Amino acid sequence: MRKMNSPFVKTGIEGLDEIIEGFPRGGLIVVSGAPGTGKTVFAASFIYNGIVRYGEPGVYGSMIEDERRFYEYMLRFGMDFEKLRDRGLFRYVALPTLLEPGIPSIANALLEAVEEIGARRLVIDSYTAISQMFKSEGEARVFLHTVLSKIVRELNCTTIIIKEMKTGDMGQGYSHEDFIAEGVIHLRTHRLEDKLARELTIVKLRGSELRNPDVCFTLYRGFKVLPPVRIDGNIAYRRIEYPPDPPGGYTTGIPDLDQEIGGYPDGSTILFEIDAKLTYREYSIITAPVVASYILRGRPCIIVPSGGVTVKDLVKLGKLYGVDEKYFQRYMRIVVESNVWEERLSNVIRIKPDEEVGRRLSEVVESLIKEFGKPPIRVYGVDRIVRLYGEKAIDLLHTAQDRIRRRGGLALWLLKPVKPWLSEMLAPIADIHLKIMRRHGCILLYGIKPRTPLYAVRLSDSPIPKIIPIV
Repeated sequence: MRKMNSPFVKTGIEGLDEIIEGFPRGGLIVVSGAPGTGKTVFAASFIYNGIVRYGEPGVYGSMIEDERRFYEYMLRFGMDFEKLRDRGLFRYVALPTLLEPGIPSIANALLEAVEEIGARRLVIDSYTAISQMFKSEGEARVFLHTVLSKIVRELNCTTIIIKEMKTGDMGQGYSHEDFIAEGVIHLRTHRLEDKLARELTIVKLRGSELRNPDVCFTLYRGFKVLPPVRIDGNIAYRRIEYPPDPPGGYTTGIPDLDQEIGGYPDGSTILFEIDAKLTYREYSIITAPVVASYILRGRPCIIVPSGGVTVKDLVKLGKLYGVDEKYFQRYMRIVVESNVWEERLSNVIRIKPDEEVGRRLSEVVESLIKEFGKPPIRVYGVDRIVRLYGEKAIDLLHTAQDRIRRRGGLALWLLKPVKPWLSEMLAPIADIHLKIMRRHGCILLYGIKPRTPLYAVRLSDSPIPKIIPIV
């Protein structure tokens, strides 16, 4: 519940209130950005959620579009402003018809609408367009100070003014409104390896400690800020229900990802290219569900762990995804170097440096097929394969891929950027190529094969993530 004595008002924008206390109550907030960056949806979300979540009526004054188009556009993001208008909680003020009489007419129209419904939130879209209609910059400043004194301060109405920019960065510098505002938020889009990415920067927010001033966001089903992912490996989750396998293949273990790419075909090789910034636990959000789902259906697994990953790590991760120690011992085989200290478990296979690594791995695979009557899922940390097999590692992986096409099952290649040339060698032969990275604490995923948009990977009350398109 909202605290009435708090100097901040919750924005109501999904994810944003996780990284800030809110906006200064009765303050002025500038939201800037180039066309298409999401300014209008951000501001509308502030008004809409202020009404439905916190009971604070709102006014939206716009130079951009007429009232009907505004309602239709916002319905696409799940915001029914027309219903709120009919309940007397929202007013839309079309500003273009008010420009001829000048400053008093525009300011009075906004003031009347705010007073009429007791609004506690106001948006002016856009201040840039309005200021260009005035005869001088001085006249525009008079309008802004009128709004600031009569509406923001006297009526304690938290106000967003939208500022248009010609470019997606802050290279144009700051204007008068940025200096007098309590908060400045900048939205921008850019291309991340040809994928649309969206980022929000909190330039300033008076009275707030900004630990995460830069965050990713999406407009998928509304404006959603994507705070840094927090992972607690000690949480005990309820039993996980994995999706069914698709015809002729295997589930990714993640319902949202199955919907996006259709699962993994039988006999295919999946290359996961992993950002150096990611921890083992972070990239396992994507890789662990497919392995756990595969094992829990009574199918075997052979793992050559990536560097820095221990058997103890694998046991702990398995439990998190529903694979208890009984299943772990029964269905998993873990291959490590003989000189690496590990727990002496019966399913840990040690390979001496002078052994024929390819032959030994092939023997383990064949023994699993013979024992279980089903092909295993092969999870290979490519960096360790290279360490074990040297320059012949690519030949080993080529041979293993040929076998998996004949015998079935799945191969997961976990590729870290320890040797950049490996990506150039392995990407062309992989059936599916996915990249996992982190930006501003947000875990991102996208497909090169098949080509997909950029996704945010989110965790809530389950270790199985939500995959949210960034659109």
